[in-house]
Amino acid sequence: MGLVAQAADEFVTVTFRPEVKKPFIEALSKTFKTTPKQMGPLVWTFKVPPLRTRGQYAELFASLAYVTDTDPVPAYVVADHINPQAVNVQPYNPGTPVKSTDYLPNEFLVKFKATATPDDIRFINSHHGVSQLSVISGIKVHRLRLPQNLSVEDAVKLYGQSPLVEYAEPNYRMKIPTPVTSASPATNAQGAASPAPANNQNQIPNGTAIITPIPLDGGNQIIVDFRPDTRPETLALFHQIYGTREVEKRSFYSYRLQLPQSMNANKAVRILMLHPAVIHVQRLYS
Repeated sequence: MGLVAQAADEFVTVTFRPEVKKPFIEALSKTFKTTPKQMGPLVWTFKVPPLRTRGQYAELFASLAYVTDTDPVPAYVVADHINPQAVNVQPYNPGTPVKSTDYLPNEFLVKFKATATPDDIRFINSHHGVSQLSVISGIKVHRLRLPQNLSVEDAVKLYGQSPLVEYAEPNYRMKIPTPVTSASPATNAQGAASPAPANNQNQIPNGTAIITPIPLDGGNQIIVDFRPDTRPETLALFHQIYGTREVEKRSFYSYRLQLPQSMNANKAVRILMLHPAVIHVQRLYS
């Protein structure tokens, strides 16, 4: 029984609409590097490839307009359905916060995955206007300089989302901690006598509430960056699979795309990243 259950966990069962033909299903399975097996007139199973999960592929197939059912059913993601007019509570770090003065400005460090080719690295750097300063020998960490319109924080987040990157982080300064001296009794007494802030009862323990309006979604459109070697026929099949439409070619292999009405933008970021030709997906906000 254990082996049977384990084998079942490696497959996703998909029911297609009647108009979907076998050649398209085979092209679909080839794109996502999965093995298909027909179980009925409209029912197919797909073997989940290495480095992917059953949940990811269930969400992928369930999001496609020409699919009527999947087994398993994808998990409900609360973040996909948050009211955009809600507020965002940002807790204050109870430890010492990291300040922008703690790391070097206008540069950061990136460790690319072993599968990233030199062409991949050159493409992602040139696409974001980033130049290479040096490569730390031994660990092969790239020290990169930022353009004026990109902050260290945004660059770390941007590169960290790329499937080509193992990790990205600021280039922290080396510094010696300042010794902490105990306060004098007089100081302690004075501090104890100080009245508590009038609004102290409204404070979150170890934190503070910052009311931040969450920006509205940008017209259900997204930015997708493809690998440099992506062919036109691959792009055409991409649109056919996901039901997307090209709005604007921004640069090289970067496109602004319109999502189908049935596809949530948050979910689109996840399922579009499953396509092997995609290296980055970015949401748009109004």
